[in-house]
Amino acid sequence: MIAFCYYNSSIHLRQDSWGRRKRDRRWHQSTQRQRFRCPRLLPAVAGVLLHACTPGGDGPPLAVQRDSAGITIVESLRPAWGNPAQTDSAESNAWRIDPRPILNLSESGTGDAHSFYQVRGMTRLPDRSLVVLNAGSDEIRQFSADGGFLGSFGGSGQGQGPGEFTNAQQLEVAGDTILVVDRDGVMSVFGPGPVLIRETRLARRTLAVHAIGTGRLVARIVPPIPELGRLTRVPEALRTYRFDGSGGDSIGWTPGYEDYVVGDMRIVPLFQKKAVVGTHGGRIFTGSSDRMQLEEMTASGDTVRILRLAVFDLAVSEAEAVAERDARLAAPTPQGRRMPPRLQQLLEDMPLPTTRPAYADMIVDPAGAIWLRPFRGMSEGGGPESWLVLEPGGRWLGSVEVPEGFRVWDIGIDEVLGVWHDELDVQHPQVLRLNR
Repeated sequence: MIAFCYYNSSIHLRQDSWGRRKRDRRWHQSTQRQRFRCPRLLPAVAGVLLHACTPGGDGPPLAVQRDSAGITIVESLRPAWGNPAQTDSAESNAWRIDPRPILNLSESGTGDAHSFYQVRGMTRLPDRSLVVLNAGSDEIRQFSADGGFLGSFGGSGQGQGPGEFTNAQQLEVAGDTILVVDRDGVMSVFGPGPVLIRETRLARRTLAVHAIGTGRLVARIVPPIPELGRLTRVPEALRTYRFDGSGGDSIGWTPGYEDYVVGDMRIVPLFQKKAVVGTHGGRIFTGSSDRMQLEEMTASGDTVRILRLAVFDLAVSEAEAVAERDARLAAPTPQGRRMPPRLQQLLEDMPLPTTRPAYADMIVDPAGAIWLRPFRGMSEGGGPESWLVLEPGGRWLGSVEVPEGFRVWDIGIDEVLGVWHDELDVQHPQVLRLNR
């Protein structure tokens, strides 16, 4: 489906002034320039000047590490799994996902509770029960560890009743507390039971929230977008809140997502780049997807580590870009209606990209390992996905294959939670076994 919408010119900022945002942005840009002024060291002297993570035997190190202005930079040169300089034991250490589900919520019971549409989140609670955000019915469904239906909460009610949703966007769990982000920055907080503890309003246009420690979260906020010229990138503000909605302290920005805007219309650019955000404990991980790099920050926004993978070619040929545009032009439209001529013209006039996103999503698992989902264009076919995995220390371990048609929503120590789409595009929330 081709995403497009119309902008409302009457939208204005309700909280921060443009002056404060400009100061914040100038500070962030200045900080970014300082972070990346350090020149890349030549490989010939890397082993002398950098701390090298080298396996037994000959060959270059797996990664090099150095400090710059109090920031640790970890640059991986090659993966630890399947490294030819090592023995076959390296390959045997690779993690694997068993494609055979150990639980399928579409088949673990009968009735409407086991039929799913527009799943936007799935995770496990400390008591081993599972919760699924089924946006098609604007409700959270809870299931026992063996897949039995326990009940639901929320539901479509135009937001008029306590705990009701109008357009539930995201599910986040912090311990036994469930956070649901609805439209316009309304967040519902549920405790065990589940019992609605409170509803609070964060900033409007809150894109997502991520828990960072006890009773705190970082929110990604997209500012109102004025009429912009063609290809642009919309920055996201990062603010920290308590679960009761207090706080709202700015800790910086991410580059946000690319947009193609002409007048009152917007469409998703070809090979669209997006920023990603994840958390683990009190740390925040961000990435722009412009390059194979991530930043690790404290909850106050101070960068402490930069993680890089040095061997990825992100170039896109003209033929690849044209094939992606042609695939978009041929994509099915709602109810089989013809694509509006104006939208078709915008797609045909859109500039062709020369690079692809380094990744499309990020998940930090409970052990602190960082998983990066590869970007795949509409023209690039199906098949399994090979997620990149970094160990908690930041070194590149290798890739883990995710079965074809499986959308990952959460990753545990020994399991992967997500939704498999069958040949009829029916959604099956499943739990797959992860062998580390």
